[in-house]
Amino acid sequence: MTTANRYIDEVMRNVFAAAEDRDRLQADLRSHFAEAEAEGRAPREVIEGLGTPEEVAAAFNAEREFRYASFWQRLVAFVGDAGLLMCVVLPVLTLGFLAGVVGEEPSNVSIVWLVPFGLLFLAILGLGIFYFPLLEAHFGKTFGKYLMRLRVVREDGSPIGLGASFVRRLSFYFDMLWVDALFVLFTDKRQRALDIVAKTIVVREPGEDTPRWAWIVCLLLPAAAICCLLCLFALFGPA
Repeated sequence: MTTANRYIDEVMRNVFAAAEDRDRLQADLRSHFAEAEAEGRAPREVIEGLGTPEEVAAAFNAEREFRYASFWQRLVAFVGDAGLLMCVVLPVLTLGFLAGVVGEEPSNVSIVWLVPFGLLFLAILGLGIFYFPLLEAHFGKTFGKYLMRLRVVREDGSPIGLGASFVRRLSFYFDMLWVDALFVLFTDKRQRALDIVAKTIVVREPGEDTPRWAWIVCLLLPAAAICCLLCLFALFGPA
């Protein structure tokens, strides 16, 4: 990959804008490098004139108007994520209960069941801890936010890192999320308290609106998890 392409890719990674605006910026940058090459100038000269990829992206993002996610959009997205996690966790816990693993002393559980379910429970614990931070740091969104067409970014529109993603989730780990979430109702940028600390915002995807079916899917996911739970008890529970 050429220096120009690496530079353009890094700029675009930090840009938060609608597809047509991204295409326009990318075309402008390629035009700058093409003109410089025709004039016999090195790509490094163009980069020195434009600034770092972060500076170029920040200047471009500053011209965009962010559409901050509402309290209800964020809540429904969270319900969707919680429902998805429940769809994974509840069946495992139910099978563990039916197999006599959950609720029993380890010494009373057969090693045949204890080891696999122990590994499954560790995986569930890891899922609960890392689901939000890893997805938001890597993609800027969880499954619920994807359905609701929301994204987590820094206040300047650039992607958030893993550190910021963990910071904004601390209230979730310490069971203070409801207090943290109330700040969304009273802050200009619809930020939770820890969003302010992490300097992050939750915004609607540029040029996209939340489809009506997404609200329904997010709200039905917890119900689907409970139905799965009841089916397992009906199939494998005591007669």
